[in-house]
Amino acid sequence: MKPVIFQPDALIATATGNPVPAPLGEPISIVRSASLTSSARATNRVGVWECSPGRWRRQIVQAEFCYFLEGRATFTPDVGEPIEITAGDVVHFPERSLGVWDIHEASRKIFMVFDEEPSA
Repeated sequence: MKPVIFQPDALIATATGNPVPAPLGEPISIVRSASLTSSARATNRVGVWECSPGRWRRQIVQAEFCYFLEGRATFTPDVGEPIEITAGDVVHFPERSLGVWDIHEASRKIFMVFDEEPSA
């Protein structure tokens, strides 16, 4: 297997902000990502995510690993206690970790989403 070098600046350097998929306020997010196919049926996606302060519902059902570079946020899972996240934190979201994001300060993270269905 050949190693992959991830260079976030090379990913869609001209990305513009768009509302998050299920906003509960007025946050704006930017995602720069690349898919890494691991088999004919599954794809892992890596990237950089940025979001302005606001509130929105997390709808990703796949497992995710991320490292927060900047900002401060609270994630309140549908089941469980709220999680306070600040710059420097590493977070793993197991599959089906649904809940609500409260972004208190503009935030940026590097992420990897595991086992997405490949896009057609």
